[in-house]
Amino acid sequence: MLIKPNLTRLQLFFRLPTLLGVSSALLFSPLATANDANQDCYQLFAAAKYEEARSQCQELAELGDAKGAFLLATMYYQALGTGRDDQRGIFWDQVAAEKGHPESAYRLGLAYQIGQGVSQSNSLARHWYQQAALAQHAKAQKLLGSMFESGSAGEKDQHRAYQWYLKAAQQGVMGAQLKVGTMLLEGRGVEANRASAQHWIRKAAEAGNSNAQVAMGVILAEVDPDESLSWYQQSADQGNGLALQNLALVYYAGQGVDADHEKAAALAQQALDAGNTEAASLLNLIRLETEQKKVVELRAEKQQLTRQIRESIPDNGSGEQQLLLATLEVDGVLPEAAKADQAAITSTKADATVSSDQPSVVVEDGAATVATKPKTPWEPSNQYALPDGWVMDQPTPHFTIQLLYGTHERGVLNYIEKHKLPDSVRYFRTQREAGLYYVLVYGNYSTITEARAALAELPEMVRKNHWMREFKRLQELYVAP
Repeated sequence: MLIKPNLTRLQLFFRLPTLLGVSSALLFSPLATANDANQDCYQLFAAAKYEEARSQCQELAELGDAKGAFLLATMYYQALGTGRDDQRGIFWDQVAAEKGHPESAYRLGLAYQIGQGVSQSNSLARHWYQQAALAQHAKAQKLLGSMFESGSAGEKDQHRAYQWYLKAAQQGVMGAQLKVGTMLLEGRGVEANRASAQHWIRKAAEAGNSNAQVAMGVILAEVDPDESLSWYQQSADQGNGLALQNLALVYYAGQGVDADHEKAAALAQQALDAGNTEAASLLNLIRLETEQKKVVELRAEKQQLTRQIRESIPDNGSGEQQLLLATLEVDGVLPEAAKADQAAITSTKADATVSSDQPSVVVEDGAATVATKPKTPWEPSNQYALPDGWVMDQPTPHFTIQLLYGTHERGVLNYIEKHKLPDSVRYFRTQREAGLYYVLVYGNYSTITEARAALAELPEMVRKNHWMREFKRLQELYVAP
């Protein structure tokens, strides 16, 4: 009897390829093909051979490879080896994002936030940003923080905004570092901490963020004027309009540097050219004061020439010389001899008298002239007002803190009362083309360091708006009322 042997499992295993035939190639070949396509897609893209890379990446993307889909989307967005096609770019970015690719999720968030290639949707933008942010995508973390800060995420949450900004800042995003510093400085979404705020703002400034450099300049303006000036300059060198304006203010007011109105005007003009329209008012002010200074200098020159002419005329000079002498005033004062002659002429030739409250009319040789009554000295009725000319008696290298500058005396007094300023504040009058101005000042200090230290004696609200003024500068601007 013939017995047929049983096939063992081992025998069946070795016979499996024969049983499957050609199907075995179909079963095992895709794995090898995908691996080859991976290398081809990535390497060709890295080598900038985009036309060849596109077909390889297309194959990978269709097989569900996230990186392949991302690279394919990039080629469509940037027209690399093909025409630009945002719609296809977004399609393949979504394929990649759904497979967990952070950069594709970030790009989808941008597309939905600004409505590029898709209908604008803040909710979808938040969804994709959050997916990328959770995968530690720093830029997505920063933009997600911005959405929570502004409320465009569907809710306004300063604390969550701070948390996302902080994550991005820790990864070196300059804009996020500035945001973290600002929120710490203001106590918004987090407990205020000036030291930590300065730490983060400084990191952004050192990394080259021009707005952070301006912020450092502001923070250090009273603490370290030299470093403050350095930060303003670094930011201004990048064309930052606010930094240019602040530099103009520094040179205009002479804060930590010699006052230089010409340089201040040039910087203010650069700020205006950079798009900072607020610099226009500063530029106008500098130009106005420059013109006023020229007027003062011309008056001084006129007075000097007048003195020289008076000194050149002898006491026994001709009648014409004596008449000229009588009309030449220096600082509003006629020579004693001329005043005596006028008094004699008035007493002997006047045809009429008028009350002391009216201008006197003097008739001489048939011609009438009007002699105006001298100005009544200013006699203020409060403890804060200083006599006219006070500022000219102060030591020129000394400093004071200027708090206010305006045309209404009552406004100055209201300001003192509103802010409960120390009894030692004072104000003085000065003449301008537009009329009288009142200047409120505090203290008299031999150095600018002493003046800065005295700021602590003033209310916080007042400290935010002040100028360190050298008396020399105030004297240059002073015109007697």
